[in-house]
Amino acid sequence: MEGVSDEPISQLIRSARRRRQLSQYTLARELSTVSGKPTVTRDLVARWERGHQIPRYGSRQWLSVVLGLSQERLDAAAAASRRRTRLGHAVVTNNAPVKPGPARRAQGTPALLPVFRSRVQAGILAAALLNPHRSFSLSELAEHAGGSLASVDKESRLLEVAGILTSRTEGTIRLMRAADTGPMVRPLTELIKTSYGVPQIIGEEFGRLAGVARILLGGVWAERFAGIPGPAPDSIEVLIITARAEDVDQGTVGAAARRAQGRLRCPVHVSVRPLDPRLDYLQIPHQRANQPVVEVAPVRPKHPGATGAPWPDGRQAVTKLVSAGQLEMVGGPATDHRPFLRLAELHIGAAEQLIDTSPPSAFLLLSESAQLIASALLVHQGLRPATGAAEHVPGDVVTAQFGHQFSQVELLRQRSKELRNPISRDSHVTNEEVKTYLATTRSLLSVSHNVIGSVGTFSVQ
Repeated sequence: MEGVSDEPISQLIRSARRRRQLSQYTLARELSTVSGKPTVTRDLVARWERGHQIPRYGSRQWLSVVLGLSQERLDAAAAASRRRTRLGHAVVTNNAPVKPGPARRAQGTPALLPVFRSRVQAGILAAALLNPHRSFSLSELAEHAGGSLASVDKESRLLEVAGILTSRTEGTIRLMRAADTGPMVRPLTELIKTSYGVPQIIGEEFGRLAGVARILLGGVWAERFAGIPGPAPDSIEVLIITARAEDVDQGTVGAAARRAQGRLRCPVHVSVRPLDPRLDYLQIPHQRANQPVVEVAPVRPKHPGATGAPWPDGRQAVTKLVSAGQLEMVGGPATDHRPFLRLAELHIGAAEQLIDTSPPSAFLLLSESAQLIASALLVHQGLRPATGAAEHVPGDVVTAQFGHQFSQVELLRQRSKELRNPISRDSHVTNEEVKTYLATTRSLLSVSHNVIGSVGTFSVQ
């Protein structure tokens, strides 16, 4: 039998839906099909997930069938949501204001970042700019932005015309992602990161810690996120709920707070409390009972972490590049190094097959594999080149950290740049040169496999 927790039903439905890789539209369609009730719509699912409405008993029965959750767990989560309402807290989830009706500001100027004309626009930018290596369908953007499909379609087209987003079509689905270049992309990313990016970054940094059951945000930031006008927040108030007081190490909490501060460029104040049903544990220190709090879903890493592992040499070089905006700290799925190393290995294998028939193509594949190896070492440490960073940054960093052998990453990149200009006199490459660098990249791949398990997450001191 599933364990019964005190999580709200809004968070339970959202996490179960995402685990099954369903959109809100797909979940609504499946619920409508199995229940025979066409009144189950995407808007109803969105109200459940935002905490605006608690599913009735009959709806919970069908949710149990579609999401594979026990009826007991759904009922307990519904009861937990009702208890929170009685405690007088407005719990905000996703990108929704606290209350529907007159207080709802989804189509008005967002109080958290009033330079934008609507929360929908800000929500689209938050999803795309904070996840620059991922494409989103319009329905996914609608979930992130808390708006209708029509409004998201309109806003995304305007952002594409402005050069902030780009799109491509797969079949009948239009996919949007952040543009790689453009004068507005980087400054907009910084604005979004310090406002609507707070839940994602806090969820990534504290979600990786063992023993964290729930994460809550309060203070001025939560008020602005909920749509209450006022001055901009000058700090982030975080409450960590643990199963037991001894479950979370204070040292790792401090490291996560420092990383969050470095990413948000804003003070992060953290309190830790054990879960106690007898207490109003939603109460964030120094916050009135009627102030809103924002529940953040912990982002658990999909691969074994190395948070407490010794950190390699090169801290000064990394710190300097982070301060200069050439490197940025990342968390969550973006720290999974394994896809980078798998693709590097595939490139090396393909290059070996092309040595005799197309040496230039083989060399370009080897150069790309070296860049992937460097990227793997960086993302495992919670780092990646920032938008618009110099091309030599990955090679420079891994050389400073792991020794002169990794200087080959930058040498390969420079040589491949010559090969990409076919009219240059340096565009010729021999079989022997390719074979030499084949051995070099294989060696880099082997070394990276050996060192990556002993490398910890970069933490701002």
